[in-house]
Amino acid sequence: MKNQPTLSKKITLAVSTLAIVATISNLAAADDDVRKLTAGERTVLSEGSAWGVITSLNDGSLGLTYQLATPIPGTDTVHVMMLWVRSTDGGRTWIEPTVVADRRGPDGKTFIRRPDGGMIVPEQRNQALGQLPSGRIVCAMGELDYHCDKDGKSEQKNHYGSTFEYARVSYTYSDDLGKTWAPLKELPIGPFGGKHRFKPYIFASPHWQIVTLSDGTALMTLYGSKDPDYDGDLVPEDTTYLAGVIRSTDNGETWGDISTIFTKNHGGTYEETALCLLPEDRLLAHMRTPSHNLVQFVSEDGGRCWTKTGDLTHGRQHPGGAFVLQSGRVMATWGNRQSPFGAGAMLSEDGGKTWDYDHWVSLAWDAENQNCGYANGAQAGDGSIVVTYYEMDPTANDHVGLWGGSKVYTIRFTEEQFLEAAGGEPTDD
Repeated sequence: MKNQPTLSKKITLAVSTLAIVATISNLAAADDDVRKLTAGERTVLSEGSAWGVITSLNDGSLGLTYQLATPIPGTDTVHVMMLWVRSTDGGRTWIEPTVVADRRGPDGKTFIRRPDGGMIVPEQRNQALGQLPSGRIVCAMGELDYHCDKDGKSEQKNHYGSTFEYARVSYTYSDDLGKTWAPLKELPIGPFGGKHRFKPYIFASPHWQIVTLSDGTALMTLYGSKDPDYDGDLVPEDTTYLAGVIRSTDNGETWGDISTIFTKNHGGTYEETALCLLPEDRLLAHMRTPSHNLVQFVSEDGGRCWTKTGDLTHGRQHPGGAFVLQSGRVMATWGNRQSPFGAGAMLSEDGGKTWDYDHWVSLAWDAENQNCGYANGAQAGDGSIVVTYYEMDPTANDHVGLWGGSKVYTIRFTEEQFLEAAGGEPTDD
C-alpha cells in the first residue's frame, strides 16, 4: 500500500449529451462543519433521470446503468426505462446511452390501456449490475406497474399512497460491452414477494453490484417481503421481510440457490442491501435499516452464513455500499439525507473490520432536500474513482415534476484527493 496520510480514530465493529462539469469547490456549500471533497469533478450525466449503478469492467473501463423517465401526455406520471453508458477514460466522458430494458404495451406505447379507460404505466427500477469473468455484463431490475385513472390521475394502491404494484424481478445480459442486450427473463425469487398481507411492502428487488467468487459463482442481492404462499424451509414461517443473495453458476444464464442474510417478523423493512467482495471470498453487505442508517453484515463462506457486525453511519445516511480500491483500502459510500444533502464516503484500512467514520467526507453537498443520494462507486483502470448519485426536484408534487427536475451525477476524483480531504479539518465554506 502506498505511503498515505494516516487516518486516526475509527469505529470498531463487532449519458445524456449534457457536458456540464464543475470543480466541486465552485458549488454552493452548506453552512456546517464537514470535510468536503473540493478537488472532485462533477458531471451531470443525465437529466430526467435517477438511481444510477456503476461498476468496474474487466478492461479497466466503467459501466453505468440509470433510469430515464418519459412523461405520459395527459397524466401525472411517467414511463421509466433502463439505460447503459460506458466510459473508457476514467469517467471523464461517456458514450451515448443504449437501452437495457424498455417495457411497453403490446401496441408499442409506453402505457397499457385498461378496459375501464385507466392506464398501467410500466417502469424498470432498482437495478443490480456487474460483469462476470467471461466479459458478460448482467443487469437485473424490479418491474413496477403504475396505475392512473381515466383522467390520467395516479391511483392510490395502498394506505401509504403508493400508486404502483410490484410486477416481477427480471434480468438481461450483454456480451458486447453494452451495445446490445438480451430479452428480459424473469428472475426466480423463491421466498420473496407475493401478495403479502403486510402492506405496503409487497415487493422484491435486486440492488447495487453483482460480484463473482473465485470459483466463478456470481452473487447478487435481493431484499423485500416474504411471499405468504412460500412453503419452503429457507426462512421461518412468520417472516415478513428479508434480504439475501441469489446465485448463478452458468455465466448468468440462470439464477437460484438463494441464501438469506437477514429475516424479521415485525416492524419496518430493512431495505437496500449492497455486496462488496474482498480477498479470499470474504463478503460485506451494507444494509439500510428502518432507523435510516447503514449496518454491516459479514460472510466468511461465500455468502452462505452472515453475521451482523454493527452500525456504520448515523441517521439519514443511507442507502450505501462499499468497493475495494486498488490500494487495498475499502471505500464505503452513501446518500447523505441529512444536511448537507448529497453524498458521503469513508475508508477502511482493514477490509471492513473498522471504518474511519470520524473522517467521513462529503462528496457532494448542494442537493436541495433529502430526495437524493443512492451514492455508489467504482474505480477505473487508470485509478480514477467515480461515484454516482441522484437528486430530485423538492418542489414537485407529482411524478412528472419529480422526474422532470431529477438528475444523475458522477463525481470523479483520485484516492490521494480523497485522503487529503479526509485528513484535513472540517470546513464551513
